Amino acid sequence: MKVSVEDRQGLFKSLKVEVEGDIVRSALDEVYNYLKENAEVEGFRRGKTPLWIIKAKFKDYIKEEVGKKVANATLANAIQESGLKPVADIFLEEVDFQEPNQKVSYSVSFEVPPDFELANIEWLEVEIEKIEFNEDLVKKRIEELREEHVLWEPVEREIKEGDLVVVDYKVEDMESGEVTEGETSAIVGLKTFREEIEKELVGKKEGDSFVLEDLTLYDMEGKPAGKAKVEIRIKGVKGKVLPEVNDEFAKELGLGGTWSEAEEKIRQEIKTQIEKVKESVIENAVAQKLIELHQFDVPQTLLQRELSHLLQMRVSYLSQLGIDTRYLDYRSMAQELTPQAISNLKLRYILDKYAQQKGIQAEPQEIESKIEELAQQYGRSPEEMKEFFQRENLFHVLEEDIKREKALKDIVSKAVVKEKEKEEKDENT
Repeated sequence: MKVSVEDRQGLFKSLKVEVEGDIVRSALDEVYNYLKENAEVEGFRRGKTPLWIIKAKFKDYIKEEVGKKVANATLANAIQESGLKPVADIFLEEVDFQEPNQKVSYSVSFEVPPDFELANIEWLEVEIEKIEFNEDLVKKRIEELREEHVLWEPVEREIKEGDLVVVDYKVEDMESGEVTEGETSAIVGLKTFREEIEKELVGKKEGDSFVLEDLTLYDMEGKPAGKAKVEIRIKGVKGKVLPEVNDEFAKELGLGGTWSEAEEKIRQEIKTQIEKVKESVIENAVAQKLIELHQFDVPQTLLQRELSHLLQMRVSYLSQLGIDTRYLDYRSMAQELTPQAISNLKLRYILDKYAQQKGIQAEPQEIESKIEELAQQYGRSPEEMKEFFQRENLFHVLEEDIKREKALKDIVSKAVVKEKEKEEKDENT
């Protein structure tokens, strides 16, 4: 077997493989025997067609099948011989079978991990805003609670950013002619509606309507997926009404009978959470510093998977809010989430290399703890979760996640953290 490697664009590699000998003859015999037993040729009973006729009539089929069988049988060894490590999908590009000398040649392409040197990340210096308890944190948490318990009341005015708008929509696919109608709602300004729709909504009132012609639709990857005519009728407009900070709100939150009692509980809760918040901020700062210190490309196949995962999470969240997700602006969301997807992949590669250099491993008890944590998170028993990972052959994913977590904690433990005073905002700017 001869194996040669060719560089392609980015992290793509092409593997050209030539195979001769017994493995080719065996594949050829297997295809011949199958055709002799199953081929239907006019004028001959099944199983009685002469081989020379089969060779002539099924020439292309024989070439394709022998090539595929040899490729399937030898690809793993060819990749091992090349010394390359595919990160995701392997694409079979071409297969050729030369029957006279019984030689099969084929080529595949795939992406490989990025090749980079780990920067000096021992005693990494990071700077964070000083995190300590102050009354502003209490005020901020109270505002968050008010936002979480916001009420929406109908308003008779023009729509502005921050309003909750209920609309009837009619979407006609310009290619298929398929028409979809329904009702949906969203908060203007959160980029839930398409940008073109939000621009039309602002300034209009309940009862108004508008039409968008030839609106380009996009799939989950942000690629054009046809055009549509969209008709929108504004069914309702609601403004945000935050709950009053009083004893009733305290009771609604389950934090006591009076607001002063609730406020004190919020204050104590924040004090106990300060250290956890600080740890999280430091971890994020270290992770961002690691990404900034390493410049390398990430595999595009993995980037598409990561981006798809982030999009699905965003769409799932919006769906839980009762938003019709079929007409979201997937292109804008994909553009918005791409930097995060790239950062996620870069951080994984950096932590993987660090874990390898430091000999960091996932211990059995750590895997058990992780399974219990996931079981609690998804409302399943540890046994059910373990069975799932075994059935799907995903234990290696758990191990990789644990090693990365340990690697990051090790780097954080050695980091030099400088705290700076929080900058005061100039209210005049």
